This record gives sequence, C-alpha cells and structure tokens, in this order.
Amino acid sequence: MIRLILCLLIVSLISLFAPPSQAGDIADLTQGATMVTDFMMPMRDGVRLATNILLPEGEGPFPVILYRDPYVKEGITRSKGQGLLNEGYAIVIQDVRGRFKSEGVWDPFRNEGRDGHDTLEWVGSQPWCNGKIGLAGGSYLGFTQCINGPSSSKYLASMNPLVPWGKTYEDIIYWGGALRFQLTHFWGGSQYVFAKGIPLPNIEEKGLFWHLPLITWDQQLGAEVHYLREWVSHPSYGEYWKSAEVGGKIEDVTIPALYIGGWYDIFQTGVMKYWNGVRTESKSEQARKRQYLIMGPWTHGISPEDGEVGELSFGKHSNVNPRGLMKDFFAEIMKGEDRGFQDFPPLRLYVMGANRWRDEREWPLSRTEFKPLYLSAPAPANSASGEGRLSWSIEEDNRDSDAYTYSPENPVPSMGGALLWRTAGPRDQTEIESRQDVLVYSSEVLTETVEVTGPVKLILHAASTATDTDFTGKLVDVYPGEEKEVPINLTDGIIRARYRNSQTTPTLIEPGRVYEYEIDLGVTSNAFLPGHRIRLEVSSSNFPRFDRNPNTGNEFGKDAQMISADQTVYHNQERPTHLLLPVIPN
Repeated sequence: MIRLILCLLIVSLISLFAPPSQAGDIADLTQGATMVTDFMMPMRDGVRLATNILLPEGEGPFPVILYRDPYVKEGITRSKGQGLLNEGYAIVIQDVRGRFKSEGVWDPFRNEGRDGHDTLEWVGSQPWCNGKIGLAGGSYLGFTQCINGPSSSKYLASMNPLVPWGKTYEDIIYWGGALRFQLTHFWGGSQYVFAKGIPLPNIEEKGLFWHLPLITWDQQLGAEVHYLREWVSHPSYGEYWKSAEVGGKIEDVTIPALYIGGWYDIFQTGVMKYWNGVRTESKSEQARKRQYLIMGPWTHGISPEDGEVGELSFGKHSNVNPRGLMKDFFAEIMKGEDRGFQDFPPLRLYVMGANRWRDEREWPLSRTEFKPLYLSAPAPANSASGEGRLSWSIEEDNRDSDAYTYSPENPVPSMGGALLWRTAGPRDQTEIESRQDVLVYSSEVLTETVEVTGPVKLILHAASTATDTDFTGKLVDVYPGEEKEVPINLTDGIIRARYRNSQTTPTLIEPGRVYEYEIDLGVTSNAFLPGHRIRLEVSSSNFPRFDRNPNTGNEFGKDAQMISADQTVYHNQERPTHLLLPVIPN
C-alpha cells in the first residue's frame, strides 16, 4: 500500500510538470495486479484527462486495451476491462474531455481524434506497455476508436468497435438533411443531466419532443446546452463537422479491426460504410484483408442472448457472444495466438426471415441484382385500406398519382426501427398504416422467397405546395396471419427537400413543381418468404425519429411557425416512382 501511495504521488507530480512522453512512469507497479485511479493524463493543450490504469500480475510489459469513455470510466474499471485484465492485458480507461473527473469542456465528438492520439502516444511510451495498443468499446466508445483508426501513432495495433460510426454529420446527427431528433436530443439531453447529477424530465409525459423552436429545446432541461444548440445551428455539412469525423482519412486506417453492427441499430449504415471504406480504400493491403464485420438482427443493445428483438424472435442462435469474440480477436492480433481469424469471413451477416447466418466477402454482394419495384394504384393508396400496389414492371392503370396532406402538428409517429428508445426494432405497423397521410403500396402475396440484402433506396417523384418539406419511406415485411396480416418494419429513411441535391448547399423547391428525390432507406438483410408481401410506406414525417419539417422554408430550428403541405406522389411511365431493391438470387 505504501508503495502504491508513493507511486501515485509521483505520477501526479510528473503529470503536472513533465511532457507526455515522460509523464506517469509507473514501472514499479508491474510486480503484481495493480490499479491506479484518476491519474490525470496531460493532452497537448495542457488539459488533463482522468484515467484509470489496471496492470495484471507479472513482470510486463503488457499489451494494452484502451477504452475512451464519456459514460463514467468506473463501470469498465469494475469489470476489469470486460475481463481482459485476467487475459494478461493492461487496461486503460479514460473519461473523455469534459466528462466527470476529466478537465476541459465536453463538446461531443469534436475533440476525440486529437485527444485519442495523444492518449495513444502517452500510453505507448510507458514502460509497462509493450508497444501494442488495442481499442475497445461500443457506441460512443466505438466512435472514439473509429475516429482514431487513421491515427499515425505507431502504438495503435487493432480495434474492436461495437455499433460505431465514422461520419458524425450523416451517421448520427442528420439523415437526408433531417435532424435525427430523438437520438440527438434524448441522448444529448440525457448526457447533460447525467453529468450534472439531476433527473431527466419524463420526455413522453411532458411532451418534451414537441417543443419549438428547436434551438431552445434545452430550456426544458433548465439550462443552455451548447452542443444541442450547435447541432441545430449547423444543419448543412461543412467545416464545423469535419473535426468530428474520419472524413477522407479512411485510407489511413492500417490496423486489423473487428466490427459488430445491427440491422436495427441507430448506426446501421455508419458501421457498414466505415468497414467497407477500410476494406476498399486502406493503403495497407494487409489491413484491407483483416477487416471483419458481423451484422445481426439487433437494435443498439447488441445480440440479446434469447434472440428476442422488438416483436420478433430470431432464435438463440442469433447471439454471437461479443465478449468472447473480442477476447479471441485481441488474443490473435495482440498476442499472436491462433484463434481462427485468418479464416474468418470479411462479412458475417444474419438473413432475417430465413433466420440464418451467412458468410460473405464484399458489400454490396457481388451477385446483387438491383431491381426496381414500381408503385401504382388503380384507386387511392392512402392507408393499408387503399389500393396501392408494388410490381416488378410499370403497371398501366387510370391513375398516375396519389395525394395526402402533411400537417406538422399531427406527424406520423415513429414506431420501431433504428431508435434509441424502448420501442426500437421490428414492430407491428398496423396503427401507422391506418392513417390517411401514409401511402401504402404492397406486392402480391409471394409464391417464392425474395431475399433483399444490401442498401435500399426509394426513387420518388413528388410535388408539394410548400417551399420545403420532407418525404419518408419505409420498407415493410407483411407477415401472413390467421385473422389479419401483420406488417413488420425493416428499414426506413427520409429526405428534406432543400437537401435533395447537396448536403452542403440547401435550395428550396418551387411549389407545385415535380422533383425526383433519391431517399436512402438504409441497409438490411431479409428474406421475404412465400405467403408474405413486400410493402412500402410513403409519408412526410416519422416523429420523433426525425424532426418535423414546418413546411415554411424558414431558417432551420429558429421559429415555431408551422403550415400544412399538400403532397403528390407520381407513379407513371414519365415519372416512375420505385423502390430499388438489392435482390439476391436464390
């Protein structure tokens, strides 16, 4: 105990006066399992980050697993780095800048690249580190890995990001130009009150999501939360966002990595784009070969043991034991043990519907046939009671469009999907499809399996009476039932009209003019089985997953004015609105 106290005093003094390459010499602590808590690690600008260091028994030096955490580092500390301490790794867990015991101001995402690199350099230069550092953790901790994937630190050896992302603007804050409102403000607001030690207001009961203008949403928390206001103030992609993401540096990721993502996860597209970017663009051939991704039927909770997700059961075989995979991956990469990853596929995906795992080598799959599924309607397609149809060829009927009125005061509610909420995942869409402001288009009952695996898009031809508005799309698997069919959502997306051509340069639309919109509906892997139907929902809101477009064309987030918009969706030879599905031949 005396030795530990003396070493802690020395570490604290050194951290105040020594440069990072010399700070924190705790070599004397390697003779037994030891923990150093709240060591203040210096960054290049003098800000110090609270860090726990766990050293295993033995002489050392050791390979190191690093967690950079905004959610209180003590949770990972108590679990001994998810059990990795017992595997012979030194574990380093750090409160990121501005969180809990770390100094500085927390500005989510924007300092993690710089601080992560400085941390790698400090840890790698310590005598108890053998020069190899692996990164670990999920969600925000997955992002702190991905943004440091391109780090030039010679100590960075591998990473294991769970449900991560790499491009903050388009992977977490905005989608198609619309604010991912429930994610940004529920998560962002929760983190603010959590750090302050005050309770989060009951968002549902108090109707907090309905507050306008968005720029002052934080008033409901009793404070000005600077990052929430900054996100609303920067709806277009630009310089503000570039420090918060990997951007064009993906080619500099030259380390092996094992990623885990989910088809219903809030970052389903982010993890796919990052993994695929390294696979195809890394300047290291060896790194391109050692990028592994597992995509399963999960929400942000990752791989439940019982296989129950939302309102579906995918079976216990859908669980992949992320902790066991992490241990095997790090043992092979960091220690040189053979744990089978030389033969592991680049992509292991779970095909929902068929409910089975399959190994693949690229994305989209090389055998994909991108097939258009065209919309038509011999009578109005409003609600599931309408006459909306989907077919593989353009149907000749006596109608060329469908119409509905979108009122931002009565938006279509979010039900299931990629939410950070208790209703995430696959859910019955019957209530949604009963609304007159939701157009519903369905295929005939299938007589053979249609597998859809890959990126899904909706090519929409539409006009509006507004100068700015939104259009949404949702891909649905309609299950047969004894009394009624059950529509279960797969994946969805949105486009804000002013961002139809560019993330950087918004332009309003001309009321009454027909525009073509390409709506990214995310990614999925699902086998539509015989007896099922393929279905598409089209509307103009999905709230609070996305913020409500007020239809005014005013500056985003700054006022509370709202007007209704009449929307017309066209589906004829001249304007063939269609789903573009990645169909995998049987």
